[in-house]
Amino acid sequence: MHISDQYVSELFSIKEKMNNCLKSFQKGELILVGDDGLRENEVDLVFHANGATPENVNFAITHAKGLLCVSLSHDLANKLGFSTAPQLPGGMAHTNFTISVDAKHNITNGISAKDRAHTIGLMAQPQATHDDFISPGHIFPLRAMNGGLLARAGHTEALYEICRMSHLPYAAAMCEILGENGEALNPQQLSKNLDKKCVFHNIPYISTVDILWNRILFEKSHETQFYEDKQFLSSTKREEPISVYILKPGLEKNITLPTVISIYDKNITPESIRITITNSCSKWENSVSLKECSAEISLFSLGNCIEKIPKFVKDFCDMSAKEGLNGTKTSVKRAISILRSLQFIQEINNHNISLQYIVQKVKFLSDDDKEFFMAVSKISS
Repeated sequence: MHISDQYVSELFSIKEKMNNCLKSFQKGELILVGDDGLRENEVDLVFHANGATPENVNFAITHAKGLLCVSLSHDLANKLGFSTAPQLPGGMAHTNFTISVDAKHNITNGISAKDRAHTIGLMAQPQATHDDFISPGHIFPLRAMNGGLLARAGHTEALYEICRMSHLPYAAAMCEILGENGEALNPQQLSKNLDKKCVFHNIPYISTVDILWNRILFEKSHETQFYEDKQFLSSTKREEPISVYILKPGLEKNITLPTVISIYDKNITPESIRITITNSCSKWENSVSLKECSAEISLFSLGNCIEKIPKFVKDFCDMSAKEGLNGTKTSVKRAISILRSLQFIQEINNHNISLQYIVQKVKFLSDDDKEFFMAVSKISS
């Protein structure tokens, strides 16, 4: 398979899986969410709090068999008055449990599927307050990190992302799937068992890796911003630029490189965008000279500046870390930095030309980079 076809196939698959899961999730139906194989290596059965029916709860506790929890945003957990659970020495610091709760009214003993469905559903109701719950109870809320999967690569944050993309309250139930031997079932084991006899075979599946890269590649970033720097010292080989912008990556700091955009001409054309990347020893550049460019994107890296972008998205980074995106490939950081730069140039040009057109005309550092960006812009359009 040609590398461009590989990227298109890979990215289209992610987009399609994401859309299928969002459609089911928005309707209150069940979906499956697996994480990176290097991390907890688990699959959770998931549904939104608005879909907390006795049937869905009973299916989860009967067939998934793990602990039934609810992922909440910090704001919603604060609104409901769910304080963080006390932690004993040796506890899992990365798992942000709150106190356990039950609904105060309209339940019996709190443990039945009907009672638990009522408690979960109440969390998503706009009128719900701290006075509507009692503790301890039979439902175990978790606080998702602000920033979702960019802040922490966990199921709790994956549900935060799915709620955000679905435009629903940040409240979603999840229950780990256990195998017949009582051990957590990993995505590979689940996929081998997804025949027509498996109770999960018709339920859409997505991984935390898919959710993360769908956000990074296909959504407008609200993390990475470019700020004008009037004190920046430009190259002496050409007149002073009209303006200089510095990348401030926010939560994308682990997937971007230090980046500077110098604007030399208000009429920026894709063909005249210069791209360079340098480490302390060497410099690589595209075929646009400094003298001829209308804008220059300058990247700085201590890693392998010209390594190839991996063919498979699962190899882009290491999501096994409990916090952040440690281990992202330098080539992927290069690609995301260039992508954010081109999006910014498109923005300051008032979106007069499409990103797909820009990508077609820009001279990239390598043919592989070109193929990757063509695939991203094609799937995005």
